[in-house]
Amino acid sequence: MKTLNLFGLLIAGACTLQACHSPESRAGSGDSAMKDSSKTDTAGGAVPMGSSPEQGDSSNAGGMATKTGDVTNQSKVDGDEATFMTKAAIGGMMEVDAGKMALKSTNPKVKAFAAQMVADHSKANAELKALALNKKIILPAEYPAEEKAHLEAMKNMKGADFDKHYIDMMVTDHDKTIALFKTGSQAQDKAVKDFANKTIPVITGHFEKAKAIQAGLK
Repeated sequence: MKTLNLFGLLIAGACTLQACHSPESRAGSGDSAMKDSSKTDTAGGAVPMGSSPEQGDSSNAGGMATKTGDVTNQSKVDGDEATFMTKAAIGGMMEVDAGKMALKSTNPKVKAFAAQMVADHSKANAELKALALNKKIILPAEYPAEEKAHLEAMKNMKGADFDKHYIDMMVTDHDKTIALFKTGSQAQDKAVKDFANKTIPVITGHFEKAKAIQAGLK
């Protein structure tokens, strides 16, 4: 009986020794060490494997850096061009939403102008969205507080008061938008520059029409 017990202990010890030095055991130990090392490196600010400071988190939509929040750090355009696209997006949304409200006007000239604003700026907004996606720029989906409050106030306006406010707004906004797009026409990125140059004649036409309607409302 003592001989069998001793033999059993020897077999158990051999199995334990084999398990400690088997390929599977070594791989598991190495994985644990790698995981621990990865945690230490990440905590110390090192870049995780498979990425770089330029790449950021590739799973993040639009290429925005998840840690720094710097859009241009991940985009294919510089900061000024990204700012131009962001401002153009907000302005474009305003033109469409304000135009939809103006479609209720009983003034045929105002109503026709509003319909043109909705059509032209919806098209420009779609082009800008596609451009931003290509350049890895995340455009705003909501209005800043001031623009949001302005649109809310317009919902309470009616009749001639609404028409005058809307057309005055179109004259002022398109004057500013032309200036904005002229800065965009100086972009280093060819696609951004081409978009700006293509849109300038359209918004200039809007500006001239809005001024003509404005003169008739006074």
